[in-house]
Amino acid sequence: MRRFLYLLALVVVVLVAYALMPKQRSPVIAATIQGGISTLDLMEGSAEWLKVMRFDKPLDVAQALSKGEVDVAVITSEMYAKFALSSKKGLKIIDAEMLQNQAVVGVSDLKDLRGKRIGATTASGTFAMFQAYTRLAGVEDYEVVDMPPPQLIAALERGDIDAAVVWEPMASKLIAKGYEHIDFTDLAGKYVGKQPVMLVWVATEDFLKRPDDVKAFLELRERAAQRWDKDAPSVIKRLYGLSDEEINTLMRRVRIWTGGLKGAKEGIISAWELALQGGYLKADEGALKELASRAFWEG
Repeated sequence: MRRFLYLLALVVVVLVAYALMPKQRSPVIAATIQGGISTLDLMEGSAEWLKVMRFDKPLDVAQALSKGEVDVAVITSEMYAKFALSSKKGLKIIDAEMLQNQAVVGVSDLKDLRGKRIGATTASGTFAMFQAYTRLAGVEDYEVVDMPPPQLIAALERGDIDAAVVWEPMASKLIAKGYEHIDFTDLAGKYVGKQPVMLVWVATEDFLKRPDDVKAFLELRERAAQRWDKDAPSVIKRLYGLSDEEINTLMRRVRIWTGGLKGAKEGIISAWELALQGGYLKADEGALKELASRAFWEG
């Protein structure tokens, strides 16, 4: 009997010790594109379980999500919509990341675009947003010069184009040099009446089956968002080779989202509507309404 009680006590001690041991969290693989700023820049290295993958093209990020090569990714709102409208994959938006940080650099008013040569990456959602804003303003008589993002700054500085449609950190690099510009956030306030969400966090169906890991990731992301103003200048400056003036400009322009997904839904849908008007999405209002009913994680 004494031997039995001893063994029972030993089993209890082992079980309690096991219960008190810190649990090893499964790795969470998060994706972004090279040169795209986000709170992931602050999150990287802050948790052993977080692994970051950077891809050259937005399409590569979407494909990695589709194949399950990553668990979560930060992409544009309109890219998520384009992918979700054409696929039955169980991808869902779990949080918002950032309001629009794009700008039209080289002019101070959309009407000044008339008759001008505008440099833009026409395959991007940013260009679709630009087209939506110009249509809302009744300005469409301009010439578009298609070029990849790295060439836009040099083309504007050489005078090959009169204006450029860019996003961060390209926008701040040009604005810090004194170029006049129009912020997309100002255009949204004037023509839409609300602020579209530029970037969102999208998770795979398999990752959403790990609610504890999803919660841990969102908490890590929220902490990074809360300390953005304090920590981002040094981190972003180092990662993207910005000058003091460029990083100061960027910090004035970028608006990181805090407070969770619920309050961001209207802004995300607004971005979809602009992308539809700009020709990036091939759908109708009914399809967007259906997408809105299934796009957001309710965990």
